[in-house]
Amino acid sequence: MSTTPNGPTFEPLPVPPLPPALGTPPPARGNGLAVAGFVVALVALLLSLIPIVNNGAFVLALVGLVLAIVGLVKARRGAPRQGMAVAGIVLAVVAGAAVLASQAFYSSVLDDVADSLDDTPAVTGEGAPAESDADVADQAATDEDVAADPEPAPAEEGTRDNPFTFAETVGNDDWTVDLGKPHEAWADIRAENQFNEAPADGMEYWIVPVEATYTGTETGTPWVDLTVEFVGDDNVTYSDSCGVIPDDLTDVDELYEGGSAKGNVCVAVPAGAPGAWTLTAGWFADPVFFRAKG
Repeated sequence: MSTTPNGPTFEPLPVPPLPPALGTPPPARGNGLAVAGFVVALVALLLSLIPIVNNGAFVLALVGLVLAIVGLVKARRGAPRQGMAVAGIVLAVVAGAAVLASQAFYSSVLDDVADSLDDTPAVTGEGAPAESDADVADQAATDEDVAADPEPAPAEEGTRDNPFTFAETVGNDDWTVDLGKPHEAWADIRAENQFNEAPADGMEYWIVPVEATYTGTETGTPWVDLTVEFVGDDNVTYSDSCGVIPDDLTDVDELYEGGSAKGNVCVAVPAGAPGAWTLTAGWFADPVFFRAKG
């Protein structure tokens, strides 16, 4: 305080300095690589069992594995989400293993399908050519003394140009089949069930007797595995059934190895039309042809 002509005056007290500001805390460290590795590995696992797509899933599994490993290293140095990084590593390994296992399985299935596609019935028993005859034929085809312009080889047996006869027994790995000679059967079908409808105008009901033995290693059902149809000279396949027929092959249930079945198959065909009959033994087999009726 001081004195002036106008009276005493007061001087302001000095203000003490403020304490130094506290330092801002360092930002918390994240671990986005652990999260990314987990997510990518999870997606790879979800896609690992899908055919074709799982090729990309394997690449995703590798990417997820790398990201998760780097995330785990960061977690060991103090970053969070160590558990998620470990989970990402596990998922990536499982996804990669699933891709390899599924591709091996799909490859095996495709090989089996390819084998079954070639499982076309061929002649069995006494009518089948000996193996030595086939070897001789192969040797003759490569012999240097073969004529420059040999005669065309005959069509393969069982094709439309060279059909089997109904006296021949045919078979593949799963079935041995004898087809009896087809015959017109409206009278028999009408007698079997009075409610059967007559064939349509211009059509006839023809029955084909079938005797079959299952020779596979699992089980087979004749009316499911064996298909008999008629192919007319008009190049049309006919497969319509005839109603209730006597001794229907569909009455025979599942067969085990060595089991035999005997029954009839009936097809509606054009009246008097020339053509050939076909037998397909198996879902993926090619049909073989038999000599036309008549």
